[in-house]
Amino acid sequence: MSSSIKTVAVLGLVCVGIGIPALAEDSPGAGLFRSNCVICHAGDATGNTALGKKFKVRDLRSPDVQKATDAEFFDLISKGKKPMPGFADRLKDEQIRQIIAYIRDLAKR
Repeated sequence: MSSSIKTVAVLGLVCVGIGIPALAEDSPGAGLFRSNCVICHAGDATGNTALGKKFKVRDLRSPDVQKATDAEFFDLISKGKKPMPGFADRLKDEQIRQIIAYIRDLAKR
C-alpha cells in the first residue's frame, strides 16, 4: 500500500474515532437527558449537583446501577421513585428508551 493511501486510511480511522463520541453526545437521548435529568443527575450522570447531593442520587454509570434491566429503568423513569418524579406525562415511551440508551452509553466511557 502506498504511503498516501496509508495516510488517508489512518486519517479516516482517526476521524471515525473522534466522531463516534460526538455522535453519542448529539443523540436524541443526550438532549433528552440534558433537558430532563441533569438538574439532579449532572451532565456526566454522577449525581454531583446540589440536588443530587441533597437527595443522595446514585452515579448512573456505576456497575450497581447498570445492573438494572432496561425494563427496570423504563419503569423507574416512567413512574418515578421518591424524590424523583415520574416522566410518563412528559416523555413518550420512545424518548424514555432513548434516555436509557444514553445512560448505557455513558457507563461505557
